[in-house]
Amino acid sequence: MSSSSFFQTPFVVGTRAAGLLLCGLSAWLGGWAWLGFAVGALSLLRVPRRGLLVELAVASALLWLVMPAWPPLVAAALMLLVIPLAPESGALKLNGLDRYFYLQDGPGSRMNSHHFVDTATPLERESLERAVAAVLSELPLARSFVREATLGVARFVARHPWVEPSRLLCWSDAPVEAEDSRLLDAPMDLRRLPPWRVIHAPRPEGGYRLCLTVHHCAVDGEGGLLMLDLLVRRYNELRAGRPLSPRLPVHGGQRLRELLRPRGFAGMWRLVRRHFSMGDTDKGASAVLADDAAARPTHTRHHLLRIPADTWRRLKAVSTAEGVSRNDLLVGAVFRAASALRRERGQAELRFRTFVPTNLRSALGVPSGLGNYLGMLQVVASPEDLRSPALEKTLSESIRKLREPDEAVSFMVNMGLLTLMPPGMFRAGLRSNDADPSAFNYSLLVSTIRQPEELALPEGVETERVLVRGSLTGRPCFGVVIIHSGGEVHGVLEYLSPTVRDETAREFAERWVAEVERMAMGPGVTAAVG
Repeated sequence: MSSSSFFQTPFVVGTRAAGLLLCGLSAWLGGWAWLGFAVGALSLLRVPRRGLLVELAVASALLWLVMPAWPPLVAAALMLLVIPLAPESGALKLNGLDRYFYLQDGPGSRMNSHHFVDTATPLERESLERAVAAVLSELPLARSFVREATLGVARFVARHPWVEPSRLLCWSDAPVEAEDSRLLDAPMDLRRLPPWRVIHAPRPEGGYRLCLTVHHCAVDGEGGLLMLDLLVRRYNELRAGRPLSPRLPVHGGQRLRELLRPRGFAGMWRLVRRHFSMGDTDKGASAVLADDAAARPTHTRHHLLRIPADTWRRLKAVSTAEGVSRNDLLVGAVFRAASALRRERGQAELRFRTFVPTNLRSALGVPSGLGNYLGMLQVVASPEDLRSPALEKTLSESIRKLREPDEAVSFMVNMGLLTLMPPGMFRAGLRSNDADPSAFNYSLLVSTIRQPEELALPEGVETERVLVRGSLTGRPCFGVVIIHSGGEVHGVLEYLSPTVRDETAREFAERWVAEVERMAMGPGVTAAVG
């Protein structure tokens, strides 16, 4: 298994040379060969792939039919001979969200999601490295790579793992939060490495942490947990010397247009019109929680959250009595805590525009599996809403309407349409937006995840908690990510530094936890808070 990160180079160079060769042949032959010249020139702007070489070979053969000569046939044969150099076994579907997260990744916006398993004692290094090797071999997405060209982006699965497992596993002596979180925030070069990595490190408060980081262009939250489950299962089996259990087929990604095609032209047109109307909802100032909104974020940080099991059970009773969900209560608590913090600082009362991620698999009829099926529900709360005792009911009604399929998929349609432009143009637009201090994407992000009951946990060690961290853009914002399993509820408050100070994050976290506790005391209590 080669560790070379440039395993694609001979094939890519060969494909480009084939396109130039066809251009040269067409110019030499003249006459009707201008069509071959156009095919060769266009190939230089497209993503190199085996099918492209076949197209170029066919075009060369057609040149021979137009103007018989030996060079076109030789050229066609050479192009076909380059095909075995292709490192891929085939292409993996890349939908609009995948492309968006791939292009959005930059110095101020790492599009990675992190899955933490906190244990009291360390895992076994050899078994974990063998588990990484097993996932690399078994899961096609785990050994995928991306190619980019002037007119597009494509993802391929390698025929064989080309990276040593040790390059994907970092056995650190320092916590992942040390040195400005360099371990967590390190960029992923998806053209040369797979879209995932594993870190094993100590924790500042004691104990150890297993961290699976997956690039957001590969999977969403559910897909990341499935990869974590496979990694830990393989670790348990290899550590115990058991045979590897058969891996159930994992549903892969699908393009959005394939899922929406049954809606017909009229349904698709409604979604496109909704895309253009979404721009009007973003106008106007929104509140942000930042100590220095003009500061350039350099790294991410997080603060641990915990809701006692008794509080979580009482929240269920309150949510039932008020006709809302516990998720609505958690979102309401975020708004109230954020609003109270801004008022205490004497800042103007503004609306909050928050993104609430939601899994769209059920709405789209997609089975559980890998891929990106993420909807971002844009929930807005005005100053009047924030002062109202009915805030949670207002939020609940808004979220329920946004979860309607036509509304929920609008985010996917929006991102898919935006990424139809050439990658360089789209990336330049994103960087320009990042450089504009007056622009930002959202005030807050609030995500609630249910930990699968069958999620594998490391054997032979005491597991304290499972956590999930998402991705924050380069705009001033907080992200609250809660994961619960039965009565155990844990979470993280993630933020950007130095935009937000650690003291501010701790104060916000304390306010939010206190707000949740007050809500759990019963209906009517929240009206008096803040």
